[in-house]
Amino acid sequence: MPPRQPPKVYQLLLRSHKMTIFLTRTPTSTPSLRYCPTVNLNDVPKVTGVDDFEICKLLRGRDAVGPIPQYEILDHSKAIKDCGILNWEILYFQFRDEVTGDLQPVTFIQPPTFEEEDIPPPPSASLNKGKRKAAD
Repeated sequence: MPPRQPPKVYQLLLRSHKMTIFLTRTPTSTPSLRYCPTVNLNDVPKVTGVDDFEICKLLRGRDAVGPIPQYEILDHSKAIKDCGILNWEILYFQFRDEVTGDLQPVTFIQPPTFEEEDIPPPPSASLNKGKRKAAD
């Protein structure tokens, strides 16, 4: 089987708090944003420019140490393919504190795997399907 070619377009998901932003980027573009997301949510810190946050990715495998998730801030000068980002990878916003400028911990809410409401059962199949029976 021939080796798999890298994708021509990367689909990236940027997560923070209760929101997910879908981005489409080429492999040669950088992971930085030219604009800041304008979202008016109570949970998300106020963002006035692109310097108010960093984009980071979750460390996995050998890079991760311990049970607490660790994140690596992406270099905005490198291309996406050079940062080690995979297609459909989830990236995270790491906001800066308004007063000190220090990075705050990554905060997001994992969507539930199963819906909280019970899924209604499918309608029961009729037992009378098939050929017509003769009436007695």
